[in-house]
Parts: sequence; C-alpha cells; structure tokens
Amino acid sequence: MTTEVQARDAIITYLNSAWVSTYPTVKVFYENAVKVDLDAVGPCFLRVIVDFTDSVRQGIDIAPYTASYGEVILQLFAKDGQGTRDALTKLNYLRELLKYQKLTGVDLDCPTPGKKQSRGGWTSHDLIVPFYFLQ
Repeated sequence: MTTEVQARDAIITYLNSAWVSTYPTVKVFYENAVKVDLDAVGPCFLRVIVDFTDSVRQGIDIAPYTASYGEVILQLFAKDGQGTRDALTKLNYLRELLKYQKLTGVDLDCPTPGKKQSRGGWTSHDLIVPFYFLQ
C-alpha cells in the first residue's frame, strides 16, 4: 500500500531525473515553490503540480482498502514570440515519458492536453496525467 507522500515522491523522482538529463537548461518548479523569477528562467520553464483528487473504498470486506486518484499537472511556460514548435516538442516528450508508466506504488494513465493561455508575455501549455494508487 502507498501513501500520498510515497506516490508524490515516486512521480517526482521519475519525472525530475528524466527531465533534467534531457533538458538540463530548462528549469522545473514544483507546487508551492518559491516565486518564479521570470527574468531569470530563460525562454521557457516547467511547473509541476501533483494534485490528489479522489479516494474510493474498495471491497465490502471487514478490512477494505482504498483506491486513491490524482493528476500530475504539467505547465510548460514559453515566452511569447517563441512559436509553438519547441513547446510542442517538450510536451510530446513529457507525454511519451509519463503515459501508462507503472512506478513504485503508483500507476500513471493517459495524458490529456489541458488549457493553453497567455498572460504577462508568457504562454502556458498544460498537460494533465491522471494517476492512481492503493492505500
């Protein structure tokens, strides 16, 4: 059985080691990080949020277990005027990296595109990866 902390650690460890070796110059920030200094991050950066969204009792036994669900929200920010090709390449890398992975105690599912929005000279592209684990 897995806890929320163990599920988050498994996801972040897997994602971070792959991302840093493939894109060493692109900074990555995690939920509740210090404020991002937009003047110092370069032309793009990645923000990662692990969100726990639901839990369901499994079984009618005296000692049931819990299936817990959540999503990894990946937000790739690029400075306006950069075009979309580079952002789409990075998003495709993340999709292929994370889809249907079985990590220690947590399973990732099908990545889906999220919202795309522009604000303050930056455009963000979201990718949402659902996951589940047993408690």
